Amino acid sequence: MNTRKTVLTIQSNEQALKEHLCRQAFRCGGSVVAVVEALWASYLLDGLYHCQRLLRLADSYSRPRLEAACHRALWYGPANYRTIRGILQRGADRLAPTLDTDLWGHRWR
Repeated sequence: MNTRKTVLTIQSNEQALKEHLCRQAFRCGGSVVAVVEALWASYLLDGLYHCQRLLRLADSYSRPRLEAACHRALWYGPANYRTIRGILQRGADRLAPTLDTDLWGHRWR
């Protein structure tokens, strides 16, 4: 078996999969694309799983809400699935990110 051909096929399949995920994320918004690319890069082999979980949140909450949650998570720091899911569950995606509130929308004292 030609291992070089196998490696090239796997790499091209991974690239095609990443591009597919980015196209899906683009339908939700630019912040979702940024999070998908960050998840893909940080998890490498597990990136597919985490990206798919993230994109499935749009089925439960809607694309605009997912975009707003990703934007909010990126505003406050590195974004991951659990943080974005928490933002959506708490409804904090409906709040504008500001310097006097935390990730969940609570005011600093």
